[in-house]
Amino acid sequence: MVSLALLAACGGETAPPLEATATSAALSQTTADLAAAREYERNGQYEEAAAAYQAVAQQADGQAQQQARYDLALTYMTIERYNTAVSELKTYIDAKPSQEDSLRARFLLGRAYAALGEGDKARQSLEDYADDEGPAAVYARLELAQLRVQEGRYDKSAQELEKALALDVPPSLAPTLFLRLADAYRETENDEQAIQWYARLLQESPSDAYKALSLSRIASLSRRLGDGERWRQALLDIVAQYPGSPQAPNALDSLRAAEVPLGLLTEGIVHYRQRAYDDALAAFDSILAGNPPAPQAALAHYYRGAMRQRQDESQEALADYEASLQLDPDGDLAEDAAWAYALLLEEVDRSLEAAAAYQQSWQAHPDSPWAARAAFLSGLIPYHAGDPAAASAAWKEMLDAFSSPERRAQAHLWLGRADLVFLDDWEGASVHFQQALEADSASFYALRAAAWLRDQGASVLPAGPDEAVAMAAPDWDAAEGWLASLWGPEALATGPSPFDLPAWQRGQELHRLGLAREATDEFLWLIDQGRSQPWSLYRLTRALHDLGLTHLAARAATGLLESADIPLEQAPRALLELAYPLDYLSLIEAAAVENNLSPLLLLAMIRQESFFDPTAGSPAGALGLTQVMPFTAQEIAAELDIEGFPARDLLRPLVSIRFGAHYLSSQLDLFDGNLFLALAAYNGGPGNTRRWQESLPAADMDLFVELMDITETRTFVKVVLENYAMYRFLYGGAAHPTLLASPDS
Repeated sequence: MVSLALLAACGGETAPPLEATATSAALSQTTADLAAAREYERNGQYEEAAAAYQAVAQQADGQAQQQARYDLALTYMTIERYNTAVSELKTYIDAKPSQEDSLRARFLLGRAYAALGEGDKARQSLEDYADDEGPAAVYARLELAQLRVQEGRYDKSAQELEKALALDVPPSLAPTLFLRLADAYRETENDEQAIQWYARLLQESPSDAYKALSLSRIASLSRRLGDGERWRQALLDIVAQYPGSPQAPNALDSLRAAEVPLGLLTEGIVHYRQRAYDDALAAFDSILAGNPPAPQAALAHYYRGAMRQRQDESQEALADYEASLQLDPDGDLAEDAAWAYALLLEEVDRSLEAAAAYQQSWQAHPDSPWAARAAFLSGLIPYHAGDPAAASAAWKEMLDAFSSPERRAQAHLWLGRADLVFLDDWEGASVHFQQALEADSASFYALRAAAWLRDQGASVLPAGPDEAVAMAAPDWDAAEGWLASLWGPEALATGPSPFDLPAWQRGQELHRLGLAREATDEFLWLIDQGRSQPWSLYRLTRALHDLGLTHLAARAATGLLESADIPLEQAPRALLELAYPLDYLSLIEAAAVENNLSPLLLLAMIRQESFFDPTAGSPAGALGLTQVMPFTAQEIAAELDIEGFPARDLLRPLVSIRFGAHYLSSQLDLFDGNLFLALAAYNGGPGNTRRWQESLPAADMDLFVELMDITETRTFVKVVLENYAMYRFLYGGAAHPTLLASPDS
């Protein structure tokens, strides 16, 4: 008999049998255990993840058990325990999953066998997947081709690569396939076929490195075929078009040995790009001694000036830059010479001349990548020297010449500062500060203008994200209404759906296979394709978020917001939260507490450093979410009493976040809590930060940012602070994006 209390608890309906209730509770617990295991794995706590997956696999049955086994195998692959991965994958396959799941497991099994050096077994498993032409078949063919190379069977490798190229090939993978196929034909002495594929790589690859390599291989094969003209032309193309490539010195030597006429200018540029400065200087001196035509002389003077500057011969370098500009003011390198000349004048403390040179530089070359910076510096130098009239005149010219919202905000901020600091004209300054806000409300310069305008000192904001705000469900209806107001209803949108494209299917498959970098390449291509189709980009953003790919959803959402061209704080909150996510929040909050930091600041920094991609790496070698350099990581490990620290652990979010927080905290301690200085030191090093700080007449953080002569560091500081303002607005209780409490902080 059912009690009245139980009936009431069930809304008056008959309660489910106790057995069903127990089953439901067990399923809920299994789901929770799997979620916990995945969280461990996502955080880089791989041993804990493996133990959690093992527990589910032992205690559950059916689909949950199979899922745990598959995820466990992926974890073992990540930590390179390939024998154990093989065992789990075999058990998984023996349990007769669906055909699709079985093939996916065989793909992984093939990779594990390949890592163990068991080529025959690897090939069999990968062929099962490739022959079925699953979504990632092109990647399976590439793996099979590499196995054949390891066996020395280049003919078989070529066959696999030809099969791969017959499939739908992602753009990011095509150059690799072209190169490997050309190399396979070269090894089998099918030279003409090899040359054809190198030529295709040369034509289609966006990479200069691939192009120079292709030309070098074409030259080598042409010589083997006795085609002297093609050999000669390939080497000439290397030295002329890719003088900084690793192939250029050998190409130069080969051409000189064959007595092919090159010209001293070409030789000098190759030597310069290869940092063989003595040889380069000799070549340029010889050119100039021969009274060459003005354009050639201008180039020689420019390169000679660049070398002399590197050798600390400043006066000689200035003379060369000046000569280059006089000889050919509209030449190929004139904008480079004008910029270098102005920079060097400022470096040697010829400040007023530098201001004039910056002005001449941007006015003569308004499309130069340095034009806006030159226009700003032509005003900053007289400002720094106490000449507000000259500074204001330069910045007003800047306003007339540049339409970029950020540049207009920058000019208005500094025009306001000139009015306030030198003329004590608060009314005039306020007008400019307000115009800065209106020009680009979420930019660093607008935020600094707001700090001058508003008394924020009385505002006390929470140190971390507001839990209620962070847990609130996104208002997708509001987001879709906003999209419709800007771009019309979704039903009228044109163009293919991203979900109908092969890249979407491949990306999902690669994600399931644990091939994070390959999946990211596929999804980034889709994001790029969707930039001109807002509704498609919106749907893709949400889909990436649902897959748990926060870093990609954030990039997609950011692209969508940028295309709207409206103040960020006016965008729908749901999209802003995707663009500024609270990813890895538990790790971030723990690291923040350990290092006495705001979690919002750590989130802001991670967004700039890696966009929340745990596999991120920089050309300089920085790794992980917080982009810590390996040698810096060794110092941090010693400070944290961690022995035997391997650099690859920086790719573990748990480690990267802790190390990044520790290093930022140490820089804050070093610079007495000043966030501007600490961020500059985090990116550019404490030595450079001291140098910039010492050039300040007072603790003026606006001026500090502009005096940084490392562009990357200046950008880093500005963007992290912009991010911090948005995080404070979205999750910290601020009514609008705000930076800091006062202009001097």
